[in-house]
Amino acid sequence: ERFWQKVDKRGADECWDWKARIHHGYGVFTNNGLKHAAHRFSYELVVGPIPEGLVLDHLCRNRACVNPSHLEPVTSRVNTLRSDRT
Repeated sequence: ERFWQKVDKRGADECWDWKARIHHGYGVFTNNGLKHAAHRFSYELVVGPIPEGLVLDHLCRNRACVNPSHLEPVTSRVNTLRSDRT
């Protein structure tokens, strides 16, 4: 419940922006004294565990987005290749 209070939850296809602490563009959520990437926390709450060895790629390219439907588990290499950074 406390997690979702920090999310600007819009339509199912829209970005759900994190409204609390942001670090390097990513939301940060503290739970039981441990810091978590908000997008990872959201994905695990809604979808389940992130497969071992994979990271979450923001398909929407919005790092502050925590909408699980905008997140895809991929390898680090795929995530880097998809990145818009040069």
